[in-house]
Amino acid sequence: MSGLRERLGRLRGPSAAQVAPPTLPAADGEWAQLGAHVETSPAGSFVMRRRVYGADSVHGKYRLRELADVAQQLSCFHDRDAVVRLEELLFFDTETTGLGVGAGNVPFMVGIGFYTGELFTVEQLLIRNPAEEHAMLVYLQELLERFTHIISYNGRTFDWPILKNRYVLNRLQLDDTKLLQLDLLYPSRSLWRNTLPSCRLSKVEESRLGFERVDDVPGSMAPALYFQYLAEKNPSILEGVFVHNEHDIVTLAALAIHFGKLLSEKIEIEPEIELEELFRTGLWLDKMGRSTIAETYFEELFARLMNDLESSNPADKESAILLLAAFYKKNGEHLRAVELWKRWILIKNVSIALHLEPYLELAMYYEHREKNFAQAIFYAEEAWAKLWRRRSLHRGDKRQNEVEEALEKRIHRLKGKLRKAESHPFEMKSLAVKGKNTSKEITKTRKIKPIYVSEGLI
Repeated sequence: MSGLRERLGRLRGPSAAQVAPPTLPAADGEWAQLGAHVETSPAGSFVMRRRVYGADSVHGKYRLRELADVAQQLSCFHDRDAVVRLEELLFFDTETTGLGVGAGNVPFMVGIGFYTGELFTVEQLLIRNPAEEHAMLVYLQELLERFTHIISYNGRTFDWPILKNRYVLNRLQLDDTKLLQLDLLYPSRSLWRNTLPSCRLSKVEESRLGFERVDDVPGSMAPALYFQYLAEKNPSILEGVFVHNEHDIVTLAALAIHFGKLLSEKIEIEPEIELEELFRTGLWLDKMGRSTIAETYFEELFARLMNDLESSNPADKESAILLLAAFYKKNGEHLRAVELWKRWILIKNVSIALHLEPYLELAMYYEHREKNFAQAIFYAEEAWAKLWRRRSLHRGDKRQNEVEEALEKRIHRLKGKLRKAESHPFEMKSLAVKGKNTSKEITKTRKIKPIYVSEGLI
C-alpha cells in the first residue's frame, strides 16, 4: 500500500501535497461596476448586490408603497382571519443552472425583496463558485426568521424545492414549517390563461401592470451566461442576469399590489377589459371569499352580454354567455341563466352550428321547474331541427345518432306530459305550485345539484 502511495506521489510531482484550492481575488473593484460587493461572514463569502427603492418608486402603474394599504387582503390566500404584516413578506426568485428540480440544479443567484417601512429593498446573492454556496445559504437562513410569507412566481413547485435541496446537500437545517407560500402564478392563470398569449411574468407585467422591459435578458439564457462567467471570470457577463432578476422581484411586489387591490375592491373595471377576463376575475374573487366584489364583475358582464355592443368579438360573446349561464345555474340563479340562454339563441338564430346546450338547458328548465311542457317541447324540437339540418355532415356518426335518439325520447316524454296536463289541468297546476315551493325550501337548506347537459341527454 505504501508503494502505491509513493508511485502516485511521483506521478503528481513534488508540489502535489501543497496544492490548495484556487482562491478568487478580492473582487470588490470588479463587482462595483454592477453595483455589487463581496459579502464576507464567518461562514464564507459570496457576491451581494443591493438596491433600495424609495417611497415614491413606481413600477408600471403602481407605487411600491401602495402594498401597505392592501397587504392584509393577501390573507385570503391562506387564513382569512390572520394578520398579514407588510414587513413580514419576502419576495423570492432564483436563477438556476438548469430547469430540473434534482440535486444537479444549482441556484447560482437568489433574489429577495422586502419592505422596511416605505422602502423596498432588493438583495441579490450570487456564488462565484460552488464553495460559496454554504455562506449564501447561511445568510439566507438567518434572514428567513423575520418573515411569515414567501411570495414568488412558480416558486412553490420550482424555486423553493430546489433551494431546500441545497440546504440538505450542504448539511444545513431549514425550518420552513411556519412559512406560508404565496405563489402568484396560480391566480395569474386563473384570470388570464385564456386572454393572454402566455402567463409568463414578463407578459403579465407588460399587459396588466404597464411595465415593459427594454433589452431584457430572458431567464432561459441565464444558465449559459453563468457558465460563460465561470470560464472567463468577467463579472460584466452577468449584468443582464442581475437586471432581469431585479425586475422579477420588483414585479412580484407590483403584482401583489394588483391582487390586493382586486380583493379590496380598489380597482375600477376598465371598459376595455375582455369578457372572458371579466368572468374569470369574478370567478376567482368568488372562490377567494369575496362574493360581493365578484357580483360586481358578474353584473358588469351580464349587462355587456345583454346589450348589442359591436365592440365585442361575437365568438367571445357567445362563449362568455354560456360560461356565465352555467355559473348562474350552479348557484341557483335560474332566471338569469334562462335570460342568457335565450340571448345566445337569439344571437345564433341564423347559424347552423351544432351547439345544442342552450336549447337543452331551456327544455330541462321548463320541464322540471316551470312545468311548462309546451315551452319545453318548443326548445327540444328546436334542438332537433338544428340537429337535422346538420345531419348530412355527420352521417353514420355514432355520437350524432345517440343525441338524435335522446332528443326523440325527450320530445316523446314531454308530449306525453303535455297530454296529461291538458286532461288533468288542476292536478298539474297544484303539482307545479308545490314543486316551486319545495324548490325554494330546498334552496334555503342545501344547494341543488346542477343538471348538466350530458345527464339530460340520457
